[in-house]
Amino acid sequence: MMALDPIDIDWLVAEIEINDGATTDQFNASQSATNVVLVLDELVAWATATFVPTFGWSWQRESATGGAIITISCTGGSFTLEATNTDAQDGYGYPAGAQGPATDIEADASAAGTWAPTWPIGLRADLRVLPDGDACGDGGIRPGVPGLAHRSPIATAAGTARDAARLAAMLALSANPRRATAYQTHTGLWLSFALGDVERSPVDGVNYRFDLEAVGDTL
Repeated sequence: MMALDPIDIDWLVAEIEINDGATTDQFNASQSATNVVLVLDELVAWATATFVPTFGWSWQRESATGGAIITISCTGGSFTLEATNTDAQDGYGYPAGAQGPATDIEADASAAGTWAPTWPIGLRADLRVLPDGDACGDGGIRPGVPGLAHRSPIATAAGTARDAARLAAMLALSANPRRATAYQTHTGLWLSFALGDVERSPVDGVNYRFDLEAVGDTL
């Protein structure tokens, strides 16, 4: 899954109200949390510190849209959750009204700015090379020299026409400069990077390959 910063959601305004049976409190994201991944990390840290249960979040692909459905969970109790305004409902994907009580509360719609292609996103980069010298590989790769030309890291994925349409829609509604946050499976980390060129190429009659250039580290 990848999340972009949506221009039509104000996370400072988007309010989530949680009740664990003893305490009711409201959450709004900080200024630095600009997409749903960063917001959810703040939310579960706040909820764990505020209420008795320990909170976490997860996601799954929504096949109908190519977006990501969010689930907020807790251990050690149950809770109710309410997205109290339009920004919260559209941002997280929860409907109006209180949800729960339950230990897992799943959103009804994809979270804003999320892209979950059919096949997982992979983040790859060329091996680091020496900055100068015979083996630096600065520029074209020369025969017999164990160096690589410098290239930007790439996020790659594959998916259907629906995934292509979802990505195009998310790019059109993303803030500029474009910050992307994507999950790197082998490290188990969410990585944020500046998103550059996006290329789509056909794999066969119904599927596409997507190459997303990472032009910088976390913004």
